Amino acid sequence: MINLSAIGHVLLRVTDEEASKRFYRDVLGLRIAEQDPKHGGVFMTLDDGFHTIDIVQHPAPKDAPRPQRGQLGLAHIAFKVASYAALREAYTHLLKYGVEIQRAADHVCQRSIYFADPDGNGLEIYYEMPRALELFPNGRGDEDEVLPLSSADDPLPQWLMEEWPGPAAMAKVERLRRPAAAAVD
Repeated sequence: MINLSAIGHVLLRVTDEEASKRFYRDVLGLRIAEQDPKHGGVFMTLDDGFHTIDIVQHPAPKDAPRPQRGQLGLAHIAFKVASYAALREAYTHLLKYGVEIQRAADHVCQRSIYFADPDGNGLEIYYEMPRALELFPNGRGDEDEVLPLSSADDPLPQWLMEEWPGPAAMAKVERLRRPAAAAVD
């Protein structure tokens, strides 16, 4: 068996390397680890690893098909935040930078916001409740809920203003765990 330890990086071919670099640096907060003009590419990182996202200029961007919803392959890249407050801050930051939030969802053990980069690559930022895998050792079921969105000029949606996971979320967790616990007995 191969013993993988983590996903190292994702490489994206882009239509405009400079625009993508600005988006991933200025909007999402990745740092530039290296720019390699000789071989092409910008290596960007989130943490102490050398690179998380690599962007490279497509040689013929006008001829390249754009990502399409429902196509085979990569649907989105997900970035995890450390707190629910950080998810709220990410939502307002994206709106401030004019990024269209396409949808938001409550996935029972996590809440997510979905948007796209300048080339239409799907991106997600999510907060996962503590101990999610321990709470759902047999999966979380399929009780996703669509969450309402707001624009930059509107107040934040109520779901972003609450403390999460709160009593209602934990009651849902317990309700969904009961069938799994009964099956073990």
